[in-house]
Amino acid sequence: ENGSFGPDRILRLDTPTFADDAGCVDFKKEWIPEGILNICFDNPNPSVTSTAHEFLAWSTITSVDLPGLQYITSVGGGFFYECFFLKTINLSCLMNVSSISISFLYGCKLLEAVDLCSFEKVTFIEYGFLCSCSSLKTISNISGLRNVK
Repeated sequence: ENGSFGPDRILRLDTPTFADDAGCVDFKKEWIPEGILNICFDNPNPSVTSTAHEFLAWSTITSVDLPGLQYITSVGGGFFYECFFLKTINLSCLMNVSSISISFLYGCKLLEAVDLCSFEKVTFIEYGFLCSCSSLKTISNISGLRNVK
């Protein structure tokens, strides 16, 4: 109801629609219409500053773009946790993130590449960061993590 399909068969979601009053955006795999493999969160809003625990965990999507999350400063635990079929994720919009909770992209078995160029503000990462990503071949711009303590 709060999403639309473009000609590219990407489910486009209005980010503020899925945010609570505290600015925490949430989206669960159960909310994805059957057969959808690609998601794009649109419509950035400065009041949306964090992702909920287990944001899109265990979903069967293969690609995701997150431009609507450009004001996120804190990523909740289990961000795309065990999304076994996820091959492509665009993290470039997460340029304001300073804190990443446990199991960020944990268990994304088909993910082959990650670009961390936008992670320059990140100062804290909990355990499980990119763990069990058995197909991961390339981590670009790892220097983006230079401020992590």
